[in-house]
Order: sequence, then C-alpha cells, then structure tokens
Amino acid sequence: MAEEKAESIKKPGFAIDTALLPEENAEALSAKNDGKSLLILVGIVIGLFLLLFAGFRAYNSLTSASVVSIDDLHQQNLDGELDEDYEGYVYNGYSFVKVDGLWWTEMNKFGTLYKAPLHFAPRELEEIQINGTLGSAFNEGDAVYVTIDPTVRDKYYTLAISELSFNIVQGMDRTPVGSCTQENEACDNRTIISCETANGRPTIELAVGPGPEITLQSSCIKIRGTEYGIVKAVDRLLYQWFGIMD
Repeated sequence: MAEEKAESIKKPGFAIDTALLPEENAEALSAKNDGKSLLILVGIVIGLFLLLFAGFRAYNSLTSASVVSIDDLHQQNLDGELDEDYEGYVYNGYSFVKVDGLWWTEMNKFGTLYKAPLHFAPRELEEIQINGTLGSAFNEGDAVYVTIDPTVRDKYYTLAISELSFNIVQGMDRTPVGSCTQENEACDNRTIISCETANGRPTIELAVGPGPEITLQSSCIKIRGTEYGIVKAVDRLLYQWFGIMD
C-alpha cells in the first residue's frame, strides 16, 4: 500500500460505508415525513453497521466456510489478475476491489491497517473539483458540526450523511454533531448552523442542488449534489482526506 500523503487539513480514517436503505425501511421513513427521523437514522445506521461487521468477524472465526477474502482479492488485484473495469484496479498505489457493489481499499491510518468500502472508486470521481480554501479553524476542537437541511426527504441524501458521519466516527479523533441549517420541529435542541453562520466553528454542510461540487469556506466545507451525485461528492472529499486523491 502507498505511504500516507501529507495534507493541508486534518483527515479522518477510512469509513465503512452504508448501502442504500432497504425498500421497506425507505418507505417507512417517507411515511413518517419527519426530518427528525433523518437525524436519528444516521445514528441507527452507524450502530447497525458496527454490529454487522463485528458479526462477520465472529462468524468467520467460528466457521470453516471457504470464501474469498477481501485480502485475497487485494492480492489478486496487485498481481494483475482482476478485470479493471469490473473487479479491481490500483490507483496511486492503493488497491481497490469491488465486492457486492462497493469498492474496498485499505491504508495505514494512525498506525493501523484500515479497510472498508465506499460506493465509488477514485476513477469515477476525478472530474469533481474541490474549490476554495479551508482555514485552520476547521481542525480545532473535538467536534465537527455535520449540518443538514431538515426539510429534505431523500434516500441518497440520507446515504451521503451516513457515509460522511461514519467516516468521522471511525477515523477522526473528533465527534460529529448532528445539526440543522434552519429552524424546524425536527431540530429541537439541535445547533442551527450553516457555512454562512459557522463563524469559525468546524462545519460540514450537505445540500441538495446542482453539482456534484465541494466548496471550502473558511471553517466550513459545503457538499452539494443530487441523487448519487451528493454521495460521489462525499466520497471525493474522503479520498482527499485519506491522501488517495489530490
């Protein structure tokens, strides 16, 4: 694996991404039509995936099932034995392999080999630019405000929030704080904050709109897109944090 690159901003470790919600869960969320459920859902998804991966480890240790491991696929990839279009490729020294619709890689983070998947691999994200300048205030303190529009009802938006939040939890020595960009019944006891009102507080704002695009504004990062575009923008930002993309 490639050496970790120096970066201008404090970077989280790689995240375990969440897949799109099952259809029945998505319907239940829509039926509630409540922005508060979006904030709660992020915490639930993170907890479920922690349990899921812990369960996989326990199962593998208790059975003798013969399966091809992610490590085996990475080795095959490095040996040039995988189809680059569908199975795996090496990008800037990092191995990417596709399993069950997700792209896995691994890297050394904080002295530990870290491996987990995201929805998109780097080649799919090269056209997404990161514009602007991020100030040093973004790296200060333990908390990072992850702020959302409580009026949005969209499964891709929820996926992007979960993917981003889990990465912060897993690899950043900081805590994501669920926040809202505007007053809403769903946001009782939540911080109301946006890139325009961050005032030096480390903030990441997710917005539905033309994109995908990423804009750095002082102590705030604004991520914008529609449908899978907003997920792509999140993954593009994460790969920069990981030192995989410039």
